[in-house]
Amino acid sequence: MPASKYTSNGNSSVPSSRIERLLRERELRKNSKTSYSNESNNNEGFEFTDNYVEQYLEGASAARDSWEKPDGGPFTQRLLVVANRLPVSAVRRGEESWSLEVSAGGLVSALLGVKEVEAKWIGWAGVNVPDEPGQRALTKALAEKRCIPVFLDEEVVHQYYNGYCNNILWPLFHYLGLPQEDRLATTRSFQSQFAAYKKANQINMKVGWFLHTPFPSSEIHRTLPSRSELLRAVLAADLVGFHTYDYARHFVSACTRILGLEGTPEGVEDQGRLTRVAAFPIGIDSDRFIRALENPQVQEHMKELKERFSGRKVMLGVDRLDMIKGIPQKILAFEKFLEENPYWRDKVVLLQIAVPTRTDVPEYQKLTSQVHEIVGRINGRFGTLTTVPIHHLDRSLDFQALCALYAVTDIAIVTSLRDGMNLVSYEYVACQDAKRGVLILSEFAGAAQSLGAGAILVNPWNITEVAASIGQALNMSAEEREKRHCHNFLHVTTHTAQEWAETFVSELNDTVVEAQQRIRQVPPPLPVEEAIECYLQSSNRLIILGFSATLTEPIETPGRRGGDQIREMDLKLHPELKESLMKLCDDPQTTVVVLSGSDRTVLDDNFGEFDMWLAAENGMFLRSTKGEWMTTMPEHSNMEWVDSVKHVFEYFTERTPRSHFELRETSLVWNYKYADVEFGRLQARDMLQHLWTGPISNASVDVVQGSRSVEVRAAGVTKGITIVRILGEIVHSKSISSPIDYVLCIGHFLGKDEDIYTFFEPELPYNMGIPRPKLSDATKGTGDKKHCKNGPKTSQKQQRPPQSLDTKRTINNNNNKSNGFENGGRRSSVSPDKVSCNVLDLKADNYFSCAVGRTRTNARYFLPTSDDVVSFLRDLTQAS
Repeated sequence: MPASKYTSNGNSSVPSSRIERLLRERELRKNSKTSYSNESNNNEGFEFTDNYVEQYLEGASAARDSWEKPDGGPFTQRLLVVANRLPVSAVRRGEESWSLEVSAGGLVSALLGVKEVEAKWIGWAGVNVPDEPGQRALTKALAEKRCIPVFLDEEVVHQYYNGYCNNILWPLFHYLGLPQEDRLATTRSFQSQFAAYKKANQINMKVGWFLHTPFPSSEIHRTLPSRSELLRAVLAADLVGFHTYDYARHFVSACTRILGLEGTPEGVEDQGRLTRVAAFPIGIDSDRFIRALENPQVQEHMKELKERFSGRKVMLGVDRLDMIKGIPQKILAFEKFLEENPYWRDKVVLLQIAVPTRTDVPEYQKLTSQVHEIVGRINGRFGTLTTVPIHHLDRSLDFQALCALYAVTDIAIVTSLRDGMNLVSYEYVACQDAKRGVLILSEFAGAAQSLGAGAILVNPWNITEVAASIGQALNMSAEEREKRHCHNFLHVTTHTAQEWAETFVSELNDTVVEAQQRIRQVPPPLPVEEAIECYLQSSNRLIILGFSATLTEPIETPGRRGGDQIREMDLKLHPELKESLMKLCDDPQTTVVVLSGSDRTVLDDNFGEFDMWLAAENGMFLRSTKGEWMTTMPEHSNMEWVDSVKHVFEYFTERTPRSHFELRETSLVWNYKYADVEFGRLQARDMLQHLWTGPISNASVDVVQGSRSVEVRAAGVTKGITIVRILGEIVHSKSISSPIDYVLCIGHFLGKDEDIYTFFEPELPYNMGIPRPKLSDATKGTGDKKHCKNGPKTSQKQQRPPQSLDTKRTINNNNNKSNGFENGGRRSSVSPDKVSCNVLDLKADNYFSCAVGRTRTNARYFLPTSDDVVSFLRDLTQAS
């Protein structure tokens, strides 16, 4: 039999892509399960019981490097599971004596199936232990169960769990809304509860974070006062998991709309760091339920139930007594069914198991009374002396009794108003391989996405629809029941809790690998000390600075997407920059250039007092602050397209709330950063389609797309190309006799304008695919000849060695014309016959390119914000 391409062997190469790695891991898991199954068949009498759970949790006293599984095999990976509660219950017997009882829940069972992984649990022990001797004794006892306790005092537990988790997050995530803040004390209570929530959840490590409840739409989540803090905290994880794609989509949407981050098919990206977001629907330990049906005690229970309800169809509901479970809606639908179908009144019975929860909360007490009232009314209306249509039980059942009940049931009905998953539906299907019963399932339960094909999906708020589904289930043919059950049974037995845990751990491992690969692609932070040292040792320096998001004051508003729109539309120089910038400009050995896409008026208003060079509209206009504006644009450029593009931008600005556009002399920019994210993208796509087929179809223009902007500018205009003309004019005006030996270029530039970084790059690999701007590019269309010495060519397999760029920069001599621009100033008048000098003598160590707030960049280095630029320039001037 040929080997699988994903099977590990001596000749196989390491999978390079994420999908290949995950497929290989999946194949290995399947082979491991097959081998494990064969071994289990040879071991008669083995049973995966609660004793095995306890055995699994014991034995943590072994040395760290020699962890062993209960079967004696070595663990190859350690997994820390952080949960609210540990999988054990602790009871104090004395000052330093504790008794522990293992509580095997779904998550414990899930992690039991993860091969080669040793799980340790971190969480609250469920008891208050204020004294140190008691804490030491409990810690030691729990260590034997592979558990590490987190000790919380009663007030923190009350505020964080009973308060913030149950009173705020639980209702909000299940679409029940927030409590009304009718008193100032309520607001203060929210704040203290959130403080306790943060205190209880302080943790620093590589983590996979999984939410076992729904995640609401962004419109619901944004009502939460601490909305941004929670999102940021979750994004600190490497992998974020949810039960369904809907929940994952809501989370990504919340990060996009509330935090202004970029949502991708893989997850959420923030400054080059990707938090992967995915759906991992959990399952159950189906084998445990299937084996339980063979237990003599379970079979005895089944016999009793069949005799008790002989001649009647059995409907079953198993829920916690909670507002989100839709128990009143279920019972009311059953009442409507009995009203409309008299034939079934003495032939069907509803068994409702309602497990009490939070009995001390008034809302839950009210719900209990409501359910009891409805049940009593229906039983009084349709019951007889010998039978009642509803059997309601306010308590939980033991595992064996529950399995027997599942097995004899004809119809299971789940009417959750909002449920993360609802594993009762899975448990019912696992116990129904003999009877082939029907599952009625709420479309608002996460399980609906997994079991929807075999179940009858209903809207629990539509009582008529649920009543009709009961009739459909009771009258369903055996053939249809068989098809529906087989589909669901296959899913339940293959998508188990163990499979969920293995998949999640596998994805987490791969996420760490992927993150390490991405980190290598992100430029390192600017080496401040090195940049300052090289600056001090140089004699002729050129500093090129962007303006927007580089030298401007911060506009971001904490906890709100985007920041202050009005302040962004009226850009101002960072107030703490003036002193540092003034010192740099006054240094005769330093030339400072502000190169921006903004128009001339903006640069004049912000930099008129400094002795520097200003390059507006991506270098199309240039002046020294001691002189007048000149245009570097080719004389015969055609700008007739401006008016038609302006009309298009005006139209889309009117149609897109909170968008705006800037009309410049050589370009137009439409910005939709503050518009609704999805609507803005749709409008941008519509705009681009219209532009390409209409106003600019035959125009000599470039369309530049930013993250949330569309710019139309004259063709061939980039900062990297116009820097050639700017350098020529600076050299001519300052009569520079020695070449520039230090260049610092810092900016938040669009991708198209990042050619300015590579223009100065002394060590530009040929295989980067980034063309170095040449003088011929800069003067294209003017009739000038090319004046540039080419360096010696090297092999494409090698990087260009550090060298001095001996490049002759020349500028076109044109007549003084405004080229149709109002108040355009004179045209650059540098003659190629008069200017011919070695402009750059730049070594690799003396060039520092730095992107601000952009990690996908051609720049060598990175700074997060304009505040970091301020700090760096301050240090630079202080050192000089």
